[in-house]
Amino acid sequence: MHQNKKTVFLALIATVLALNAFTGGLLAYALSAAKERKEQEVRTTVENMALLLDQSVSASAREIELLLREVQAHLERELRQGWSLDRGEVNGLIAEHQSWLSQSVEIRVTDASGKVVFGHGVRPDTQVIYADRDFFIEHRARDDERTRASKLLFGRIADTWITVFSRRYNARDGRFAGIITAAVPAAHFQGLLAGLRLGPHGIALIRDQDMVMIARWPALDSPAGAIGSRGGSQELSEIVASGVQAQSFYSTRTADGVTRINAYRKLERMPAFVVLGWGEKDYLAQWREDVRKAMLLWALFLAVTVLAGGLLWRLVSANERANQRSRILLQNASDGIHIMDGDGSVIEASDAFCRMLGYAHGDIIGMNVSQWDAYYPEEALRTGLSRLLASREVHTFESAFRRKDGSVLPVEISAFPLEVDGKTVLFNSARDISVRKSSEAEVRRLAYFDPLTGLPNRRLLMERLEFALEAGARDRSKGALLFIDLDNFKAVNDTVGHDEGDRLLEQVAAVLIHCVRRDDTVARLGGDEFVVMLQELSSDVIEASHHAEAIGNKILQALHKRFELGSSEHRVSASVGVTLFGDHPGERVEEPLKRADMAMYQAKLAGRNALRFFDPKMQAEVSARAEVEAGLWEALERQQFLLQYQPQVAADGRVVGLEALVRWRHPERGMIPPAEFIPLAEENGLILPLGRWVLETACAQLAAWAHDPQRAQLKIAVNVSARQFRQEDFVGEVLSALERSGANPARLELELTESSLVTDVDKVGAKMDALKARGVGFSLDDFGTGYSSLAYLKRLPLDRLKIDQGFVRDILIDPNDAAIARMIIVLADNLGLGVVAEGVESHEQRIFLAQQGCRLYQGYLFSRPLPLAELEALLDARCALAV
Repeated sequence: MHQNKKTVFLALIATVLALNAFTGGLLAYALSAAKERKEQEVRTTVENMALLLDQSVSASAREIELLLREVQAHLERELRQGWSLDRGEVNGLIAEHQSWLSQSVEIRVTDASGKVVFGHGVRPDTQVIYADRDFFIEHRARDDERTRASKLLFGRIADTWITVFSRRYNARDGRFAGIITAAVPAAHFQGLLAGLRLGPHGIALIRDQDMVMIARWPALDSPAGAIGSRGGSQELSEIVASGVQAQSFYSTRTADGVTRINAYRKLERMPAFVVLGWGEKDYLAQWREDVRKAMLLWALFLAVTVLAGGLLWRLVSANERANQRSRILLQNASDGIHIMDGDGSVIEASDAFCRMLGYAHGDIIGMNVSQWDAYYPEEALRTGLSRLLASREVHTFESAFRRKDGSVLPVEISAFPLEVDGKTVLFNSARDISVRKSSEAEVRRLAYFDPLTGLPNRRLLMERLEFALEAGARDRSKGALLFIDLDNFKAVNDTVGHDEGDRLLEQVAAVLIHCVRRDDTVARLGGDEFVVMLQELSSDVIEASHHAEAIGNKILQALHKRFELGSSEHRVSASVGVTLFGDHPGERVEEPLKRADMAMYQAKLAGRNALRFFDPKMQAEVSARAEVEAGLWEALERQQFLLQYQPQVAADGRVVGLEALVRWRHPERGMIPPAEFIPLAEENGLILPLGRWVLETACAQLAAWAHDPQRAQLKIAVNVSARQFRQEDFVGEVLSALERSGANPARLELELTESSLVTDVDKVGAKMDALKARGVGFSLDDFGTGYSSLAYLKRLPLDRLKIDQGFVRDILIDPNDAAIARMIIVLADNLGLGVVAEGVESHEQRIFLAQQGCRLYQGYLFSRPLPLAELEALLDARCALAV
């Protein structure tokens, strides 16, 4: 016995230590992984920002180069014609071209000796010579038609630090005549950096290839941060020496003493590089707070486990002697003997009773009868226990035990009270009457319970709901039904398979049971649909609604988490519809379920992961939706759909293309907007035949215009839904429509959305390549509003990007919209793609977009979507004006 106690004591200590070691290790691993993920996220962010900054600088450099070329062409044209260069004319030309650029850029012209003779701030008495500048020497030595960008210099005229862009111009006989320069002050680059958001401890800087500081944000009040100073960390120096184009790195030895993750990128059009850094204090602030909380949690867990271990040891020591005496008798008993105190808690049990419930003996001691009795409600158990303890007779009755594995065991129990140590206890002997009960229970389980989750099925739910309706009418109490549908459950099955989907449903069922009261009903109707029935909430409607809403929100919060499925995690959310019942005596049992279903659908429409109560307006909306849905098929059969066309206009005013937009001309309701019927068509599958009709109609129109010289060169863009594009025979469908109509494939452009591209990039690319080989073009619609992944833009054969009208609408007043539109144009230019701006409604918007490099527009400034006859009239009018 002494040896056994020692073993238990050592095991208890080992368990406490192991639990705390495991918990501490788990917390350390989770925190380490979270830190790695955050650092990788920061690296990606600063690398992308460095790329965009490089593209922004390159765009400015290209504009400067175009200006220098214009000035060069003018000077050489004047010299070829034998004319001398007139100071007023040349300065006027420079002033005119310089207005295109930032006011800080200064343009000047030298003669062959290097003397500055024309340009910004140059007077007849100006005595500034560039003959000793490297860029002047290189231009004089080589006529290579290159625009050169200098390292950081101190401007002799500007009296500040500058970077000089320069081109050579030649005399009439081809000899060197001088250079044209554009001096860009370092403050210009400082302005580019100032708009970046890198947190309180972040930096952005530009240095030339000699490690000389061009610009830094924020400014550093020390010699190391001054413009023109030479410096840089050891890590940065090694990266520059290696010659790599771009690289991220971690720096600790910085001028301002801040540890950062940085991204280095060599500039494409300047002998310089950019470095963007994100301070560790900023991006790890939340992580450090999580570390502090984790340590407090671990310390609390340690204290609880030590305290629990001490209490458990005292309990073991106190009960050991009493247990030893009774165990000898109980071990060999064939019946399930269990002795309970006045509260219904077990103070001793036989081995047979432990086997009945499936628990170890140590787990049985202290359990309450309400934890295993599956037959009587908790209130009935308390009443029955009091009655048995007060009587002096043996009572025999039937009950059912809920075993550890969840199964239910029917039993016959004989119970009578005993006096033990001055207290009345209840002696119980349970026998397994199970063969018969197990077959009955199996029949009931199959008839009334869901085989996957073990929850009540629709049949049992309807029976309980019928009983609840009767009870509510009798007691004037209100209940509630909560109809719960998981959001995007199909994606789980498609991603990880149906087995893991079933595992998710089992976990969801467990969450729902945990969220409701013991007497409430949680049922599974099938698929990912669950229903919770709440009874006896209140006689007051408002109070009952508050109770139902509280439980519904509790369910939403409990489900909105990550569930482990296989080797991955999936975040789950749900839509919940709620309705009260009990207001209408004699109401049919199906009605509350219909109301809750309609309310759930409204929660879906509200954006999902939401709760909505039933409202009588829902019935009208559902009826209207059903009417529209039924009318869609009839509309296709009776040719009620038509196409309207919105012009796409080039910078010179020419109509170069059209977007085909489907409209529904209802015989009674008139024109129905696409927003009202396209989502329904997506849901019910009509989008497939409707999409084919749009494609064939557009191809037929292209063929009809093929012999008209004024319209033969027009392109028609057709929107293709993600569901339509994912069809296996989509390529053949497009080619068949082109072949049947005789349309030129090069005049057809398919507009895809980002959701069409991200599911299976390889398969998407194969379809696009097959159509691209036949001449069909592709544009990406509403770019910037969805995934916007640079990865698939590089891999897929796109021709154009369309700037979403949401960015164009406020492009003149919202700096963020303007920045996004500008970056889309720069990105498209770097990828060799065209750009179309949608929703252009004012001349000011068009001018701004043109200044950024966008040359193709679509919107009400030019024309609304037009029927065919009005469109052709518009095209004829434009043609007449052009003539």
